[in-house]
This record gives sequence, C-alpha cells and structure tokens, in this order.
Amino acid sequence: MSQDSDGHGPILNEANHGDGRISETVIDAITEVVEDSSTEIEPLYESIDPDALEDLFDRRPGKDVPTRVEFRHEEFSIAVEENGRVVIYDAR
Repeated sequence: MSQDSDGHGPILNEANHGDGRISETVIDAITEVVEDSSTEIEPLYESIDPDALEDLFDRRPGKDVPTRVEFRHEEFSIAVEENGRVVIYDAR
C-alpha cells in the first residue's frame, strides 16, 4: 500500500458532513468501509469523545473551528476537516 503525501495509508472513504452530528458522519463513513466484511468495530467513543468532536466543529457564527483533527479508530486513521470533509485512511 502506498501512503499519501501526509504519510497516511490509502484513502478508504470520504464523506462530506451536512446536517446533524459530525460524529454520525464519521460513523457512517467507517460503516461504509466495513459494511461488506464481518468485522465488528468498537464504538467511536472508545477512540474519541463524540461530544468533544461536536463542540470542536460547532459551526455557530463567531466560533473558531480547527483546520483539521486526526485520530485513530481501530485500523483506521480518521481526519475531520473544517469544511466538514471526513476522510477514512487505512492505518494498518
């Protein structure tokens, strides 16, 4: 597997956050990757506090949103960007 320019493994899935909770977008993006396998994944809260993620990416006017937050969840490296883009990388 080749790494991307940021040193990540290959991109497995990308999603764009719309309405609702950003953590749900992350969960949905991971689910799409493992959907066809028998792999059961741990709950997201085992890797990151979903409420803290929501607070970081709260888009209320005047609220500073980080450019990018990255974390690992099982065999995935996950990046959430300020524009709502969620990228799931293979971290194996």
